Amino acid sequence: MFKVKSLYLTLVVALSTIASGVSAQTIEIRQWRGTAAVVRQPEQVVASTLAEWRSLWARVGARAPDIFEPGRTNAVGIFLGLRGQGYGVNVLSAVRRRDRIMLVFEERGPTDFMMAQRVQPSARAVMGGPGLGPPPGASFAPPSAALTAPPPPSANRPPPGPPTSPWAIVLINRADLPVTVEQRLFR
Repeated sequence: MFKVKSLYLTLVVALSTIASGVSAQTIEIRQWRGTAAVVRQPEQVVASTLAEWRSLWARVGARAPDIFEPGRTNAVGIFLGLRGQGYGVNVLSAVRRRDRIMLVFEERGPTDFMMAQRVQPSARAVMGGPGLGPPPGASFAPPSAALTAPPPPSANRPPPGPPTSPWAIVLINRADLPVTVEQRLFR
């Protein structure tokens, strides 16, 4: 009986692996990235014609490479809009899911910004013990106390620099399915 259950479980796992492989097939892509797009507003644009391909490249102020094949390829332009130094576009995947191609990307930021997104806030006591009073040693400023300004930013931190406009252009080696662009927010 144990061997039958084990065999059945193995068969179920194998079939689910095969089924998931059919529903999410990796698509071949080629990508270009930069930080100085002409456009300053965030947008994602799909190009399926030669004119649209050239328009994507005009948005970054460059000449379009002569590799676009209408009817055989699609392209996606991802423009983040104005950002400070250190930002960029990171394409995570391009897969076929059922009746469409899913292109997934994330916005990458400066290291200190990205680390701050991953740090969990520390736990702190809000109320004291059984009397529901403030925690021991807590004090509150009287209403007449003057507000003080926060300390100035660290002097050893470099200035933010001129704004950038990060971008990526992705060439997809398929044109037979519609393309959906999805942005993954912080992991």
